[in-house]
Amino acid sequence: MEFKPKYLIKMVLPLLVLLVSALVYLGYSDYRAIRDSAYSQAQANLNVAKKYLDQNYIAATNQLFLLSAILKGAENIPAFLDAANYVVNNQNKFLEIGLLVDSDYYGTDGFHLSGIDERVKRRPWYSDKQKSGDIFLSDLYHSNSTKKWCVALVSKLTLPGKNDVRIMIEFDAGAMSDDLSGLKTMKNGYVYAIEPKTSRVVIHPDKARLGVDSVSINPELLTQVLAGEGQGSIPSYQYDNQYKFSVYDTHNRFNWVLLSGTNNSEIAANALRIGVVGGALMTVVFIILLAGYLHTRVHQVGGQLIEAQEFDELHEQLSALLNDTMGSSQIYLFVMNTREGVLEEAYHHIRADVPADLLCRIAGCQQLGRFCRPEQDEIVRLIAPSEPCIRLPLVNSARADDSQQAGSRLIGVLYICQPGLAYPFFAKMIANYTLSALNQLLLTQHIRSEDQMTGLKNKNSLRQHMEQKLTDGATGYFLAMIDVDDFKSVNDTYGHLLGDQVILNVASQMKRSFPPQAVLCRYGGEEFAVFMEAPDIEAALKQLNDFRASVAASRIEVHGGVSCAITVSIGFAPLRAGMELTISAADRALYQAKSQGKNQVLSAETRSTGTETAAVPA
Repeated sequence: MEFKPKYLIKMVLPLLVLLVSALVYLGYSDYRAIRDSAYSQAQANLNVAKKYLDQNYIAATNQLFLLSAILKGAENIPAFLDAANYVVNNQNKFLEIGLLVDSDYYGTDGFHLSGIDERVKRRPWYSDKQKSGDIFLSDLYHSNSTKKWCVALVSKLTLPGKNDVRIMIEFDAGAMSDDLSGLKTMKNGYVYAIEPKTSRVVIHPDKARLGVDSVSINPELLTQVLAGEGQGSIPSYQYDNQYKFSVYDTHNRFNWVLLSGTNNSEIAANALRIGVVGGALMTVVFIILLAGYLHTRVHQVGGQLIEAQEFDELHEQLSALLNDTMGSSQIYLFVMNTREGVLEEAYHHIRADVPADLLCRIAGCQQLGRFCRPEQDEIVRLIAPSEPCIRLPLVNSARADDSQQAGSRLIGVLYICQPGLAYPFFAKMIANYTLSALNQLLLTQHIRSEDQMTGLKNKNSLRQHMEQKLTDGATGYFLAMIDVDDFKSVNDTYGHLLGDQVILNVASQMKRSFPPQAVLCRYGGEEFAVFMEAPDIEAALKQLNDFRASVAASRIEVHGGVSCAITVSIGFAPLRAGMELTISAADRALYQAKSQGKNQVLSAETRSTGTETAAVPA
């Protein structure tokens, strides 16, 4: 039979065209899915960053109001400085609080300058146009005293016999940048902010960029952003010889332009990953199509992981992602509890120590996603003693100037039991998406769990810690309910501003009196709670009585040398079979402590037996 090439061409060419068309279509669909996911992830990061900035701004204005009230009420500069030092020592975002009274400037840590009425007008935080009662936000500047980049909020007020009185709070731009550095868009993207008036960078993961004129968002592009509706996207702009996209938002209390995005090349690189098929396209059509589908599903579902609001929701979405792509019999997402130095799995209620060899993997000694044997890892012995299991450490990458150890950057570990054959292709992508979602969820949970006034945990966080200990079957834990005695009388006699100082003073005494492992909580109003570990009831009683004594020994200055003494009553109970039973028992002990004369510690266990040995009065 004579071989005729034209017949082969007629058969192969249509098939080749069909195959190339299918690959082009899959590649374009993949690109769109990845791009949409990246945009969604960037927008979610902006929402978290905006909420973070707004909360810090509100916290600063509240402090300005309280400090102004203290200064107006007493006209006592030492009392003002004591309150200012307390605020700076308890808020790591605040670098310095200053008070300008005509030609005298008073700063925290005993700083004082006289005769500076002309020099102070050259300071970045001073504005001749500011009116009494207004809040002025300065431009970004480099502080001569702290050697850090900062912005300042300034309140101008009126005092009898004084011409120019201003209170200034400096924000640490570097500390705020560190807090937001965990918000990643894909792998290389990040959140940053630009000051519209000066076009300088005010928030950036690389603190060397702070105070530098923005290179990527040039003045012309910035003008277009500011002329718009305040929210939108920039599909493509050039930075460092690469084209990037960003979504932006100008609706925050600092009036900065918040941006979040990543390199367009990163999107294209992910989208084209399935294109490396070389000359084997004809023989591996099915594999390529399947890989394209799974790759698209990873990005489609992976981009949705950042929308999870709870750990159970993240676990379920991650399970669905793995079942749709590479397959698995079960997954376990452990989160690092930095307070106790252990790993916790919320969905299956498991707590375990960090495996001894895990830091070696983080340091790069072993390839990501390799199988882990039971004799290597105690967690594998627990969850998958007889089936294959891979382990993916979730680690926040260190910057070049980061001196942290690898263990301090570990935020979680993902275990995948009995993975499918496709796991080598998708392990890294799944780890990156899980890391990004976990970073955002942890930041959101941190914002939810903290009392903004005192920095203590709130009631919901306390209940979560108690539920976890009950699930673990832990023993040796005690819950103490603390109530400020005669708090209503303090408010009625001295005013609510002094009442706020009482709340802050009790919170400060709690932080000094209890170990770092204790959960310190503002339960509501003037009521506090401590969830702590102690070897026995006598040791718990001693800790609580020492705290009670420290509160009773403290004094809060009112005005003119007059001080106010406060006391607390405490009722405590050991952790029981039910959380509500424990809270109720501690509450009843607290009620009896107040009814027996206040300023004392009473144990629910001793109260139930009718003895008096655990009632410790002042």
